[in-house]
Amino acid sequence: MTREIAPWEVWWADFDPQVGREQAGLRLAIVVGTAFACQLPNRLAFVVPCTTTDRQLPFHPQITSLERPAFAMCDQLESVSREPYGAAIPPGYRPPTSLPSNSCSAR
Repeated sequence: MTREIAPWEVWWADFDPQVGREQAGLRLAIVVGTAFACQLPNRLAFVVPCTTTDRQLPFHPQITSLERPAFAMCDQLESVSREPYGAAIPPGYRPPTSLPSNSCSAR
């Protein structure tokens, strides 16, 4: 059984295929849509992808609630499909070797 997403949860997201300078691949993403937007029947979520690279940019704030340092790339807001997905990632994570069940997919 899957659960709905909520604002400010951290999820795995697959950002492939990449276009131009967009982030690509499997990475953490922070849900930034409103509670209303998270419940819309279009099954999309607004997310900000995360990186472990500190680029010293003022619009890439560090996320300190995770086991590994991560930085929210606020300049790369994406609308991603909520299918397939499962549960939100708890604080503290280990990068998976393949797309886990708790994920979103950018298409």
